[in-house]
Amino acid sequence: MTAAWLKDSCFDLTFIVGIAGLAGAMAGVTVLWPLLFLPMLTVHTWLFGYEHLWATYTGLLAHPEDRRRHPWLIFLVPLLVLAALFAIGKFSGMTGLYVTYFTGQFFHTVRQSWGLAQHYRRQAGGMGWDSPRLSEITLWSVPVWGFLNRCAERPTEFLFQDFWLPPVPKLAVWIAGVASAALWSYWFYTRITAYRRSELPLGHTLYMLSHLVIYLGAYILIPELCSGWLLVNVWHNVQYIAYVWMHNRRRFQGGVDSRTRLLSWLSQRGSIRATLFFLALVILALPIYYLLPPAGEAIDALLKNTAVPAAVTVGLTLTFHHYIVDGIIWKRRHNPNMDTVFHTAEAVR
Repeated sequence: MTAAWLKDSCFDLTFIVGIAGLAGAMAGVTVLWPLLFLPMLTVHTWLFGYEHLWATYTGLLAHPEDRRRHPWLIFLVPLLVLAALFAIGKFSGMTGLYVTYFTGQFFHTVRQSWGLAQHYRRQAGGMGWDSPRLSEITLWSVPVWGFLNRCAERPTEFLFQDFWLPPVPKLAVWIAGVASAALWSYWFYTRITAYRRSELPLGHTLYMLSHLVIYLGAYILIPELCSGWLLVNVWHNVQYIAYVWMHNRRRFQGGVDSRTRLLSWLSQRGSIRATLFFLALVILALPIYYLLPPAGEAIDALLKNTAVPAAVTVGLTLTFHHYIVDGIIWKRRHNPNMDTVFHTAEAVR
């Protein structure tokens, strides 16, 4: 058995087990005491919401090389996303926006989970005995089963707004569940045989198990749509912040970079710097929380639009812009720094 951690046992066990435990505790509280959903949502929003968006922008805005590499992501894409969301809001109202968001966050969170699983695979040397394509299908099988299950439940409300999902027959949910169970059963078999050969990659195995538990809980076991959404979102957002910190830690392992002094200084060794990195994200997010509502009211007054609050549309614009940016800047072919990140793990342990 080999560890194949992203960083070290302390970081990775916190990253895999600790963050899943935090997300499970926050969502579990809302299942047992539904009246606590709003307080848990508030904590999640203020500590992890826009903070994880700002974590994305450390790879887009902080360094002059990144700004030169992605000008269209900085200037053009936000306008296109804003225009698209305003169009959706105009023709389908708040329900259309929330359906768009729910579907988008589903794809985005599962895609991030697959990306992290691939990172663990690379740390384990590629795992030649495990088919990447079959692993990807296995990873997606539970979220897809869960999404079909939510559609079959026909929810009418999400985050205190009218909601709609396309109707799905129970038979489709059952078939998806059986297929997912078969795929994961085979996955467990491959891990048992790998353990017997002393080839079990602990990091990748634990991460895949955490993915299974989170999505099984969020979309199948938890009956309440919002509590399940909270479970996935806390897990996703906190993971994202931790991963970006690790990426910047490795990117600036040579010391403070004069071209981006603050970010590179915050990314140096030590728990104090890591804490300050998170606090910096909180401080950067504060203007959004405080300024977005009055700015939305001003836009509503200007456009005489009361059907869809502009603050919601602008907030979702930031969210979807993050989805697009995340899907591009973390790909190795778009980010030459990723090769450094993937090949210097041992140097910073």
